[in-house]
Amino acid sequence: MCLENQALRYAPPLSVMLLLLWTVGCSGSRSVTDNRPDLPDTFPNHTSAAIVQQVRLAFPDTVSALKATASLSIHSPEMSGTVTARIEHRRNDSLFMSLTAALGIEAARILITPDSFFVYDRLKKQLNYGSLDFAATVLPAPLAGDDVYRNLLGLLTLDESVDWQLEADPRYYHLRDRSGRYHYVVDPTLWRVVRYEERTAAGDLLEARTFTEHDVFDGLYLPRRIILQRPLDDTNVSMYYRTLTLTPPTLSFALNVGDSVERVLIDEDYGSSKE
Repeated sequence: MCLENQALRYAPPLSVMLLLLWTVGCSGSRSVTDNRPDLPDTFPNHTSAAIVQQVRLAFPDTVSALKATASLSIHSPEMSGTVTARIEHRRNDSLFMSLTAALGIEAARILITPDSFFVYDRLKKQLNYGSLDFAATVLPAPLAGDDVYRNLLGLLTLDESVDWQLEADPRYYHLRDRSGRYHYVVDPTLWRVVRYEERTAAGDLLEARTFTEHDVFDGLYLPRRIILQRPLDDTNVSMYYRTLTLTPPTLSFALNVGDSVERVLIDEDYGSSKE
């Protein structure tokens, strides 16, 4: 099912951005068996410190950028359907996304720099922009840098300073902090975080991220499907990489906004400040 133009036209301001920055979800049309090595002989006898270190080593410094085409299946109170996203991202720099809805109509372009964000709604002919300092109420964090980069590639790492509580099942390691709010599931065949959960102080699931259908891209195991679930917001988004290129020779972050497009500044006076 494709996103209809009406769903995009009457969605709340920046709702497209809210869904895309955490390009993740709960459903999809393709099912692929993960391409994984065998379990290491030392499983399940690794220490939590060794696991944290192995996961960190799996995040290579040599990969500096990505270019991808992905299918996004979205379910939220605001909209439901599927769009195609073209993504270009340079680590520690800028992130560009172009959204195409039904009939090949480009609905939105999004640019995030280290200090600013821009959302060009091509259907409404409106550009929303502002400093990241004022984006927290409309954009999910993190918005730039390695955190977004790791999420897009499924290369999450764990904080070495945390006293992780370690358990193992027949296939995975489970690391939880002492409060029980944070839970990482690590696949020791790849040394990748394949699921992350964050809970409220009361124990309700606030957010879950799942990374599945791993394949080899330029010699690196990465997930083709990334899933985000936010049960309290009734939001689920699934991203499936149709193409993924690591460290491409060229990237383009051009929004190409016309002079006639309305500019809306998002700041402490959002709602009344326009230029």
